Amino acid sequence: MKKTVMLFFALFLIVSCGDDPKVDPNPGALGGECYPNKTCDDGLECSDNICIKTGDGSDTGDTTDSGDTTDSGDTVDSGETADTGDTTDSGETADSGDSSDSGEETKPECGNGIKESGEVCEKGETKPCSEIDSSYKSGDVECNDSCSGWLTVNCMASELEPLASFPAVTFELDYLYNGMNAYLEAENQVHELWNAALFNASITMNGETYSIPNPQANTHWIAAYYDSSALSFYQSSWLCNDQMQCQYATPSVIFGAALSAIKAGNELSIGISDENQVNMLIEDVLATDSEQDCVMLVGYGTLTVDSVNISAGSAGNFKFTTSKIGLYLPAATPEGDMTGELENARFTICK
Repeated sequence: MKKTVMLFFALFLIVSCGDDPKVDPNPGALGGECYPNKTCDDGLECSDNICIKTGDGSDTGDTTDSGDTTDSGDTVDSGETADTGDTTDSGETADSGDSSDSGEETKPECGNGIKESGEVCEKGETKPCSEIDSSYKSGDVECNDSCSGWLTVNCMASELEPLASFPAVTFELDYLYNGMNAYLEAENQVHELWNAALFNASITMNGETYSIPNPQANTHWIAAYYDSSALSFYQSSWLCNDQMQCQYATPSVIFGAALSAIKAGNELSIGISDENQVNMLIEDVLATDSEQDCVMLVGYGTLTVDSVNISAGSAGNFKFTTSKIGLYLPAATPEGDMTGELENARFTICK
């Protein structure tokens, strides 16, 4: 501000000098009248009663007087009048970073029904999975909650439509039994989920509707154990009375994965062949004296390991997230007929 005032004052002087009438030189000065004794200031001499430079008979002091009238040092003074650094002062006057502040004012709002700059999609928007990734053959993607990308949990890598599907879930097993014997003894049942099933689906086969879990079941035991090579997960369902006398109600859901693959951040494929890292089976019980389990359906999808804590010789925990899991008959899966492979692994196929 101080520089601006000084500049205005300088301009005022320039304009004022241009408007004032010419002032006659003082007596004895260059161009002025001689003193009464016909003398002038040092360096000047009196000629026709006018003080001129010694030896200068042209009397240019009167007509040009360039020293006073132009006075270029004062009138032009380009360093002050132009002073572009002060007058524009773009850093303060424009201050585009503050006045527009576009970063805050134009921030997109996810969920307002309008796809704005910076958003990949708008909440509630869907499209075929194949438009996101050509490897997907069926299903639709959904916009995530931050409008920054697509959720592919409902995408399938096969054109074969599943008979039914389990919705995507996230679950934490806060206690893993160390070994099968500890699991069978159920010595830490307080850590299992009892009141609700994790995996639910309804499927029609051979003119009948099957529900997973059994619709009569009112108690659901969800637990898992690990050994030196694998992790095994079970969802078993029961019909229990008030005295907690329970009767097993099928079907049950089981899956297993190699312990070496259970690492935080890993996304594991769910299927039957060796290319898949997780096997998911839906088992029923045959109406025979042996009550042998048989494989009714197989699952396909993905399982992501969110966190895992397994230490040799102690119980651990395991948190995972699954995609939508498609359920298929063992004879008609995205990989083809898997009955032979299951039978080679000593499973019985439900008829």
